[in-house]
Amino acid sequence: MLPAIGLLVLSTSNFIISLDKELSGLEKDKVKRHEIIRLKISQLKRLGIANSCLYGSALLFLVAGMSKAVILNNDLFFIIMLSGVVTTTAALVFLFIHSLKSVQIRQKHLKI
Repeated sequence: MLPAIGLLVLSTSNFIISLDKELSGLEKDKVKRHEIIRLKISQLKRLGIANSCLYGSALLFLVAGMSKAVILNNDLFFIIMLSGVVTTTAALVFLFIHSLKSVQIRQKHLKI
């Protein structure tokens, strides 16, 4: 699980960096497209939330593993693992929404 989450964190971070560069370019543009900038800032927020969820889920999976090794309590392990899965799922939902909205924003930006 942790390598997959690490890959998602890396990918999401690359999205954030790319989107930040794109926003900087839009800010420097002589013709300000305020609606596009607003939509892209919303995208940036969603990506930030997704990244935070991914970091949180990685932490939960690590704590679950440590709880299993140290405390030997199956109930606690199960609850923490389930929390990690829910947090990862939340991150994936934010990334899914980002993917859907990014196409719409790109179409508005290019006026297609």
